[in-house]
Amino acid sequence: MPTVGFARLLAGARSFKDQGIANVSDTYRGQILVGQGDVRTAIIKDIPIREVANEVLAATLAIAISLPVPPPFLALASTSDLATKHASKLGGSSLLFASADVNTPSIAQIVLVNGVPQPAAIDFVANAMKQCTQLGEFYGFDGWAANTDRHTGNVLIGPNQQPWLIDHGRAFTGEAWKPADLDPSKLYRHRLKEWLTPLLNDAEQKRFSALATAMVPTLSALDVKALGEQNRVPALVGQEDFNRLVTFLTDRIAFVPRIASDALNQARIV
Repeated sequence: MPTVGFARLLAGARSFKDQGIANVSDTYRGQILVGQGDVRTAIIKDIPIREVANEVLAATLAIAISLPVPPPFLALASTSDLATKHASKLGGSSLLFASADVNTPSIAQIVLVNGVPQPAAIDFVANAMKQCTQLGEFYGFDGWAANTDRHTGNVLIGPNQQPWLIDHGRAFTGEAWKPADLDPSKLYRHRLKEWLTPLLNDAEQKRFSALATAMVPTLSALDVKALGEQNRVPALVGQEDFNRLVTFLTDRIAFVPRIASDALNQARIV
């Protein structure tokens, strides 16, 4: 069962905004000290506690079903090493979410030049995504987790054209979800439908929809409650809200075929 790592942020983290990279949240690239004295380069996010919980649970769920997600960490930062705006405090330190830096560009960075989409780059990205054997599972996972933010900046493409899924702070309907927001049968915004589905032909849409549907037994075998408890999610969101989230994810599995079919423009009657 995948477990989020624990780390300490080292001095010297640099803001993405200071490096000219547009980003919604306060995001940094820096070094973290992990177990046994190892130092890793990481992407560090200064975000509210519920968004941290979303990142932790979504990342560990994705890893549990073998989706490509960078290793996640909960990182502590002293005020002298990073002045935070949104992070909760723990013993005088800020509690941050971090993920190992896989040092690959996002789709947005590949496709956009001075903010203008480049047709050749779009074709490259579309081919890389279509050749990925797990693309159907990407659709299924985002639908199941009600991830509303898989835009082109939240998929990385490695040198071997391997996609990586990042940024799950807006999973489970959004970064500030409440129990009343969690409707297992609802079709929430599916960002892959907006930018990737139009690049797929009908046969590809059908194939990836079938692959997403085939995820149901795998998702049903997951012990979401145990995984969340192991990764301290109840402590991050509260026990009552955690229980509601577990129920939401458990009940939503049955709707994954319909959700993925909708995201891939394949009408499905259930």
